[in-house]
Amino acid sequence: MKIAIVAGGTGGHIYPALTLAESLKERGHEIVFFGSNDRMEKDIIPNTQFPFIGLDVVSTQGGIVNKGLSLLSMVSTYLKCLKLLKGYDLAIGFGNYISVPVMLAAKKLGLKTAVHEQNSFVGKANRYLDEKVDLVIGSYKEDKEQFKNPNTKILGNPQEHRALTIEKDVDALIKLGLDPDKKTVVIFMGSLGSETVNKIILDYFKIKDGDYQVVYATGKNYYKEDKEKLEEREDIRIFERIDGIRVMKASSLLISRAGATTLCEITSSGTAAILVPSPYVPNNHQFFNAKSLVDEEAAMMIEEKDLTAERLNETINCLINDDKKLTELRENARKLANDSVIEDIISEIEKI
Repeated sequence: MKIAIVAGGTGGHIYPALTLAESLKERGHEIVFFGSNDRMEKDIIPNTQFPFIGLDVVSTQGGIVNKGLSLLSMVSTYLKCLKLLKGYDLAIGFGNYISVPVMLAAKKLGLKTAVHEQNSFVGKANRYLDEKVDLVIGSYKEDKEQFKNPNTKILGNPQEHRALTIEKDVDALIKLGLDPDKKTVVIFMGSLGSETVNKIILDYFKIKDGDYQVVYATGKNYYKEDKEKLEEREDIRIFERIDGIRVMKASSLLISRAGATTLCEITSSGTAAILVPSPYVPNNHQFFNAKSLVDEEAAMMIEEKDLTAERLNETINCLINDDKKLTELRENARKLANDSVIEDIISEIEKI
């Protein structure tokens, strides 16, 4: 089949789409990506093996003037896609407003259509497209309650597939200057980092008193200033970024946000985690993502409004010294993963 995949806005939409695209291509399908000309997909996807078609769509965020411009750009993009999508067999949307005009045009042309939802709280674009597409794929059981489409399947996030293929390797810690025989706590708050949480982590480092080592991936925005502020310590290592999955698999405990990609990596790698969901995302969806794991006793959660250096230090010390609880979190997280997620998704796609 010739397949159009539309994904953009954040890595949480883009990377699962790329993982699925790689497997679809291996099975002989032709893949072309659609996305926005002014979001991160315009830089990420052209550097992969896949063709990228950029579209000019204005975000729905903002006041009445911006919403009017957004509507006009949606109509314009829809009309453009009626021409661009001729000759395709299938279109798959991964959420974000950019997917709406592309998927509507695909439906109008008679293509088979599917959407994938990465979060436990369904986004606006997928809610709108719900009953208009042939297949809905969700990542969490909570998605089933929110979609009305009778052909809704809860299969998981394609990004789980990558985590499942990586073996545990203590060299990941050695390369960071860490002792592979010591318990290790990994902290990261996304590719850019978090201003609010970063301040708390710096204060936590001042009072850290447990017998364990920490690797902190600050994100792009805070590495330089954090490096200048912190004294050299054997038990703390700071980097702008790390190979998250490899380090997670070799570590004892993770402290992180609760984005869709991070959570599927936690479950598929069987990582014990304390989640600090970002309160600055649409519909507070990271809270609901985290809650879906907490409800299954597969992770712990501290909301950002409740996070302090003292509480973080106390929670880590309690958990890092409780091997029984760590094992319980790991095992419960692992139960939530779907080891055949890619095969299952492709099977459903090919059925339609």
